[in-house]
Amino acid sequence: MTATAVFAGLSTGAIYALIAIGYNITLTSSGVLNFAFANVLVFGGFVAISAVKAGLPLPLVLLLCALACAAMSVLVERAAIRFMSQGSHAELITTLGAGTIITAVTAVLWGSDPRRLTLFDQHPVDLLTGRVLPVNLILIAMPVVLGLVLHLLFQRTRFGLASRAQAFDREATMVRGVDVRWLSVSAFAIAGLFAGLTGPFVLMSTSAGPFLAVEFALKGFVALALGGLGSQLGAVVAGFVIGLVESLANLYIGSLVGNYAVFALFILVLLFRPNGLFGSRRLRLV
Repeated sequence: MTATAVFAGLSTGAIYALIAIGYNITLTSSGVLNFAFANVLVFGGFVAISAVKAGLPLPLVLLLCALACAAMSVLVERAAIRFMSQGSHAELITTLGAGTIITAVTAVLWGSDPRRLTLFDQHPVDLLTGRVLPVNLILIAMPVVLGLVLHLLFQRTRFGLASRAQAFDREATMVRGVDVRWLSVSAFAIAGLFAGLTGPFVLMSTSAGPFLAVEFALKGFVALALGGLGSQLGAVVAGFVIGLVESLANLYIGSLVGNYAVFALFILVLLFRPNGLFGSRRLRLV
């Protein structure tokens, strides 16, 4: 039973890690903490419901979700970020408002009741004295694989270098002739593609309604802060730790205790490491 709880905790933690990675995409490439990311991810999962109902095969379902979420994410950038004055830091409010609108639209289009998505038939797998669903194994692998891909994209390519330079010093990057507006749109589009590819699997693993995006956003932010701003490795590790603490606390202490345990851990870690597990005192991106 413990092994089953561990797998459940890791799959839940993977969701939080994916949200934190999505936050890091725009944070490290455009200097914007996009609080609407979780709402876009859940929106992508509901797009998948309609795509599956229409009889589309899995590759087309994922492609449609990725494109829909990329378009939604770019719309967030255009409406909530583009016209703000530099250095105002109002994106914390504007992206939160954009996320609220996205969730409202999702609820209007698909209803507010929890929905479960079936992308493929699956049967529990016996593994290490526990049982786990294949979709949960996919979820557990996603933050590791996609986090590594994104890390290489932003660390080893010219696009990544220019994006990180913009996040660190926008004016100096503009002086070098870099189109920072195009970089910002690209960062949001990449975050949207990421949300669209992961959202369907998130919705498949849990019976979720549109408003669950609020909890995802909060727990994802906890994973981001706990792991350290800008650290993809920190986001993955912190997400898994939060999921395990939540699952094991519910198992051994009692249901509904998990949330309290997560935030108690969050407070304790930040008391001793205010910059997170893998954060630095100053977030230098280039």
